[in-house]
Amino acid sequence: MNIYYFTGTGNSIAICRELQKNFEDAKFTSIASFAGRTEIGDDSDVVGFVVPTYYMDIPEIVRDFVSRLRLRPDAYVFAVIHYGLAYGRAFHSLNGVLETGGCKLSLGWGIALPDNSIVFKTALAKQPAMHSEMTGTVSELAAAVSDRRSVPLPGRNSAIMGLNSRMGAFMFRKVIGVDRKRVTEVCTHCGLCSDVCPVNNVTVSEDNVVFGDNCAECFACIHWCPQRAVRFGLLKLTDKSKYTNPVVSAADVISQNEALSNIRGTP
Repeated sequence: MNIYYFTGTGNSIAICRELQKNFEDAKFTSIASFAGRTEIGDDSDVVGFVVPTYYMDIPEIVRDFVSRLRLRPDAYVFAVIHYGLAYGRAFHSLNGVLETGGCKLSLGWGIALPDNSIVFKTALAKQPAMHSEMTGTVSELAAAVSDRRSVPLPGRNSAIMGLNSRMGAFMFRKVIGVDRKRVTEVCTHCGLCSDVCPVNNVTVSEDNVVFGDNCAECFACIHWCPQRAVRFGLLKLTDKSKYTNPVVSAADVISQNEALSNIRGTP
């Protein structure tokens, strides 16, 4: 069993750790580690994805990866998609990309976890219960995967859902300013924002921090910054909006390219 994941602030890693308790022989690999590979082959009979929802859809980095992934036509494929408010059409989008490659999504499982979007922040009082409930939800999912269940995909794939997703992306990028990244004078140039970036989009020198144009919109740089020096346009972190998964460290996120190391945890 191969399971591919993507994370910025740790929720996917937390889910993968729970999955590993049920599937000890499964291999967990970061989607970010496949940058630059034009085609990826996987002949596993069971393949899973653990990814977040962005703008009620799958992240572009996930879409691109799956479009390059070549699976067996008879592979059993499942997806765990975590979300703050709603998963929208994420499962149907993922299935559409898989079908283009001659495969299909057999099981889709949504898990509600705290949102890291800053705008739609999850109340601090609700977060412990969400983390606790995730454990039981993953156990149910593991049982479904073991039984090779195939059920109708959650959510809808309507034109309106697609329009809402595109409008949400436009508002975040152009109006709120996710495309306009900078650091404030409190930046110490420690380099952590660069280290946690899964796509190497941040360059830090002694006197400058440069954000490139290859952002995966995972919000890792803004949430992991110890000085809260990173700004995305109008977005500014507060005690109520800052979020990283409590059982995941920055070191875990940095080691994404090392497959299992960040799933088992770091000292």
